[in-house]
Amino acid sequence: TTIIALIDAVCITVGLLILRVPGAVGLGALVFVSAYIPYLGAFLSGAVAVLVALADRGFVIALWALGVVLAVQVLEGHVLQPAIQSRTVQMHPAVVMLTITAGASVAGILGMLLAVPLTAAVFGVVQELRERYGTPDEQP
Repeated sequence: TTIIALIDAVCITVGLLILRVPGAVGLGALVFVSAYIPYLGAFLSGAVAVLVALADRGFVIALWALGVVLAVQVLEGHVLQPAIQSRTVQMHPAVVMLTITAGASVAGILGMLLAVPLTAAVFGVVQELRERYGTPDEQP
């Protein structure tokens, strides 16, 4: 999560600096901290960045800021997060995405936070059981 939060914060900060939005570094720090709150954090920090751009630079720059925030969040959610988390927990990125979705539907934000580690733990236990108690032809 920290690696993903750092990548998001840096990309959004660079985009806001290019658009000359005041407080871009502070907004980037807000993006970093709020990345630890699934979905809601990204929405809130992105909304704050767009509102600051709207208040100081006008409607067109606010739309560009919205585009930057959405592009980074989509890239993070669909590419970076599954790829990074799949390497960390040694699961396929599709399994990570499905697990997060299932966790959210079952237990909301808490389910999203716990879904990937619990699934990785279950996979680890199953693998250990196969290695210890599987038939000789099933063992690697």
